[in-house]
Amino acid sequence: MATEFAFDDEILLLDGRVLEIFHRGTEESTRYHVAFLRISATPAGDGYKVRLGRASGADDIVGGRRWKMTPERFAGFQTFIADAIAARDNPA
Repeated sequence: MATEFAFDDEILLLDGRVLEIFHRGTEESTRYHVAFLRISATPAGDGYKVRLGRASGADDIVGGRRWKMTPERFAGFQTFIADAIAARDNPA
């Protein structure tokens, strides 16, 4: 079953082992297989800086998206992205 996380002009869709990002301002979307996905989040002021993209090397992220999120939005993102992380870390 697919799950979604929507905010601002973007919708993140997790469908099985594929994460797709849709943006209202373009007809194109960006897709990542969870095996190649890396996410980082760091506290920043009164919220979080989040980066999601293709894993490269031991700790790098290539391409992808960057967002600033409020604590409330970040909590929702954590809940959503936990399924993608579980799919990546526990291939069935």
